[in-house]
Amino acid sequence: MNQPTCRSAPSIFQFFRKFVMIRRFGALLSSAFIVALPTLAQTSDQQVWTSVSMTGPVAENSRLLIWFDGHARFSQDAEGLGVTILRPGLGWKVNDKVSLWGGYARVTSDSGSGDLEEDRFWQQSTYSVSKLFSGQVSGRTRLEQRWRDTGDDTGWRLRQSFRWARPLGSDNLSLVLSNEIFWSLNDADWGQGEGYDQNRAFAGFAVKVSDRSQFEFGYLNNHIRRPGPDASNNNLAISYSLRR
Repeated sequence: MNQPTCRSAPSIFQFFRKFVMIRRFGALLSSAFIVALPTLAQTSDQQVWTSVSMTGPVAENSRLLIWFDGHARFSQDAEGLGVTILRPGLGWKVNDKVSLWGGYARVTSDSGSGDLEEDRFWQQSTYSVSKLFSGQVSGRTRLEQRWRDTGDDTGWRLRQSFRWARPLGSDNLSLVLSNEIFWSLNDADWGQGEGYDQNRAFAGFAVKVSDRSQFEFGYLNNHIRRPGPDASNNNLAISYSLRR
């Protein structure tokens, strides 16, 4: 690999200055949503969220698809592992713009007094929406059925996300903005409350590693409704994705 030269220093400085601006924009994006919610006291945490994912056809030119994503989220000022998620699934390519999916997820959370286990079945549609401001808009609509070992009820939850990505000068670096809202469809005896659950607003960059893989990193604000004070966590999000 070629060693960086002095000439590259200004461009590196500009890159990180843009990153700081994007982080601030992400906070504003989240705030624009949160101001529409009732004003409540909030708690906050600084977290690091990491993930890996793989999607693609089971064989070349097959319409049958596979899905996997795994997550490790570090909370309490990123000093301890707070959440792990393993989520495999299968899908079907309807056409070049729409795919349908279904699968299972195992979620383990640190409750402070021990691990809290959650099982989920999930169904979703992923789709391309349109071009907007020289970027591509895509969406995902996911329905979840949730069970926890602290209750007997099934919690139904709907998640809607939209993502906008725009290349910055080349196809290897893109600006990414996304937002996902979580809406619980019923009450459950283990703690789920009907209505707004949480929102995740992200602003960052995608760096293309190869034709089929990329890293994504940036600022993610996670606003969570709670029985007491709501939580508004500031997270560094880092992900690696691979397309078969």
